[in-house]
Amino acid sequence: MDPLPGFSDLNLRLGVNDYEHLEIEPSGEVGTAFENEAWEARVELTHLPVGGWGGAVGLQLSDRSFSVVGEEAFTPPVDSRAMGVFWVGERSFDSFAIEAGARLENVEHEPATGADADFTTLSASLGAIIPLEDGWTATVLADYSSRAPVGEELFSDGPHLATRSFEIGDPGLEEEQALNFSATLRGAGPRWSVAGTVYYTQFNDFIYQTATGEEMDELMVRAFAQADATFSGLDLEASLVLADWGDARLELRGFFDTVSADLDVSGNDHLPLIPPDRAGIGLEYSAGAFSASVDFSRASEQNSVADFELPTDGYDDLRAYVRYGFERGGTWTELYLRGRNLTDDEQRHHTSIVKDLAPAPGRTIEAGLRVRI
Repeated sequence: MDPLPGFSDLNLRLGVNDYEHLEIEPSGEVGTAFENEAWEARVELTHLPVGGWGGAVGLQLSDRSFSVVGEEAFTPPVDSRAMGVFWVGERSFDSFAIEAGARLENVEHEPATGADADFTTLSASLGAIIPLEDGWTATVLADYSSRAPVGEELFSDGPHLATRSFEIGDPGLEEEQALNFSATLRGAGPRWSVAGTVYYTQFNDFIYQTATGEEMDELMVRAFAQADATFSGLDLEASLVLADWGDARLELRGFFDTVSADLDVSGNDHLPLIPPDRAGIGLEYSAGAFSASVDFSRASEQNSVADFELPTDGYDDLRAYVRYGFERGGTWTELYLRGRNLTDDEQRHHTSIVKDLAPAPGRTIEAGLRVRI
């Protein structure tokens, strides 16, 4: 039975999050208390075809109360609410298909101190999926999006010891707007697959956090700011079945990704925390309930740095994974052994604010048991 006239399906989703984090001082007293209470609801109605267009309309609501109380109170308590309506649809033609979507959203922030902030954002997208010969498909997409600043970007004003920084927000931040173009080419055969995506994004009033070069309470001051920016990048991935016999298979896979991100300003135009180029290759063997894989990746050095940001050396990452699973009496059991950074290379992620203070974990070996009833 249809949920409403003109609609074929109704989907409801509700999520609730209640989080509390206490930081205990050596004396045993609570130094800082973090609390985050949030819920989100989404209603989606799939409509019958209209003018050849199939799709869905929906409503999304969210509410969040976030507070930090104590010595590390870097932002006042903030209540945030959002309401959005959206539509996504698709229409097929003889030789291609069109996908489109639009979303209108209102976001409100009410800090315990200071003025409230209210934003209305609009997003829209239009894309085409074009089947080609011999298993190839091309996809082109253009989309415009806008994003409201979050409470921490607007109202932060205090020490954030987890990042060893003194964070300063900007209540005058406006909506971040982006115009994005991307093109993807995919191909697949019985024993191989390959995909590549190129993209270009022009931001107006891009919101980012940057070091100012100043210190407060012996902490680096990091301020939220806005400027126009340009992102462009390339993502590649491929796989090849080297051998198969019965239910056993040996597969080779690889990937490469790169991104360039620059501010549209004079002087140093590099954005902080931009990931370096990465490339990797892996081998996986699977046979029924057993599988094993080994993957090696290389992150290049990152020398395109913002003011008061240090370059980051490249690093290697060797990983391995072995798994065996079986079902008995309606219960699924899985045994696994996982190894990360097996060469024990010093890894510092350029996307981490604390990368100069704390590297990523060294060699890690983990054994585990999963049971699903």
